[in-house]
Amino acid sequence: MTYRALYREWRPGNFADLVGQEHISKILCNALGKGRIAHAYLFTGPRGTGKTSTAKILAKAVNCLHPQGVEPCNECINCVDVNEGRSLDVLEIDAASNRGIEEIRELKERLNFVPTQGNYKVYIIDEVHMLTTEAFNALLKTLEEPPAHVLFVLATTEPQKIPATILSRCQRFDFKKITPQQMRGRLQEILNAYGITVEEGVLELIIKKAEGGLRDAISILDQCISLGNEHLTLQTTYEVMGLVRNDVLLSLFQAVMEKDAARMLDLINDLLQQGIEPGQVLRDLLEYLHNLLTLQICGVNSELVVAEKQEKELMFRQGQELGVAWLSEATELLVKIESESRWRKNLRIVLETTLLNLIYRSGSVSSQADDAPEEKIRSVAVGQGAQPQQKRNQEQQKQEQQQQRLQEQQEQQQPVIQEQQKQFEKQPQEKKKQAQQELAAEITLEQVKEKWPELMEIINGRKKTLHAFLNECVPYKVEGQELVLLFKNGYSFHKAGVEKTENKKLVEMTLQKVLGVKLNISCLLDEHEEEQVEDPIQKARSIFGDELVFIKD
Repeated sequence: MTYRALYREWRPGNFADLVGQEHISKILCNALGKGRIAHAYLFTGPRGTGKTSTAKILAKAVNCLHPQGVEPCNECINCVDVNEGRSLDVLEIDAASNRGIEEIRELKERLNFVPTQGNYKVYIIDEVHMLTTEAFNALLKTLEEPPAHVLFVLATTEPQKIPATILSRCQRFDFKKITPQQMRGRLQEILNAYGITVEEGVLELIIKKAEGGLRDAISILDQCISLGNEHLTLQTTYEVMGLVRNDVLLSLFQAVMEKDAARMLDLINDLLQQGIEPGQVLRDLLEYLHNLLTLQICGVNSELVVAEKQEKELMFRQGQELGVAWLSEATELLVKIESESRWRKNLRIVLETTLLNLIYRSGSVSSQADDAPEEKIRSVAVGQGAQPQQKRNQEQQKQEQQQQRLQEQQEQQQPVIQEQQKQFEKQPQEKKKQAQQELAAEITLEQVKEKWPELMEIINGRKKTLHAFLNECVPYKVEGQELVLLFKNGYSFHKAGVEKTENKKLVEMTLQKVLGVKLNISCLLDEHEEEQVEDPIQKARSIFGDELVFIKD
């Protein structure tokens, strides 16, 4: 017989075998018992929690020839065909591969075919959120009013991507992550069936890696069993999973606490030589930090941290030495680095520099903790207990007295300090003003005219209307810190436009940029300008010559 993966071999065959989803199996069993079978179901939840398995159990239950109450018998031809994946009445469709409108149209055409052996034609659409918008629209009408012999079961890990019009036409069931206790019971059942023993801590490690997905946990166990040993050790499990052992992580953080950078780099090198990826080391460090922080907040017996009791105690003591504030800052740093690591090419350098950063952040780890952890990273020396409360109160009282004396001295000196400060501030302001006046006095009209085209180009790029106004004026003269602009006679509108506050400010700022000196501008209209009308006779003579010009009265 060909080998079948453990997760397929141990796939639940009926509702009673479902692990961790009792709320769903109970509702479905009641619906089957009362004959209240909906035309469409939506199963949502994390991967490996039993969505597809439940869909197949439901498909067997509605088509079973010899049901045992509401449970499928798993012995009749219909149940066996579903279990072996050859049933003509149960079609499992991968929406990731068949996501277009054409595939949905083909599906709609097949809906008219009646079941060959059972009562229902069951369509299981996995990862349904991968369908395109057009495909969802094509499925909408069919999902609302399907034929009486059709049953839809939609499964997804991302229900938020499914249109609301689809959600409203389905009965939704949310699958939960499997708890560590439930996963441990299932894994132990599998181990007992194969006569395999494990070292303490192996199952906890597998459960932690699976992150609530029973299928993932069984797959990891299958990989470990494939080594051919009847006894699984913790060391072997770490090697198979490519994870960093907790004792190594503890040693790493001990090196950080002791500021032993050389030892820390040696430990990192050993891990990489074992074939563990730098990104995995970074993730394991982040998880270890999170566990230290959790134990400090929730206590040494917290079930939120999956580890042996002795290991938890060591982690708890190390967390006490580092302090909650330091752990929080270090966790925040690693979260940022880990999120950016996908864009980094040399992760080894990123990993090593991150730990070096932690070493320098832990400057107070070997010294006494500060009483204000919100201002500094609190840390406690290794093996040193907390300061007695009485001594702490005395020191606090001394600090308060010193602060009070210092405050009284400051109040007495305040008037003198304020007067000195005013004089100090006044001097640089006067010097600055004097320097500006000296620089402005050195600016000539020729220098302004030389830089004027550059100013006009800048103004044109920032404000077209102001550029048009300035086209009708020329720099006329420089008087101290003031530049006078002369406008042609009849261009009072343009003069008024330049004199607007925002326009005037822009011209002055641009002048300071191109000249390096601050100048104020003023505008002047040339009211005495007279239009010079050239004698038409003289103009004709200049063009055609005296010989060709004849004057007639």
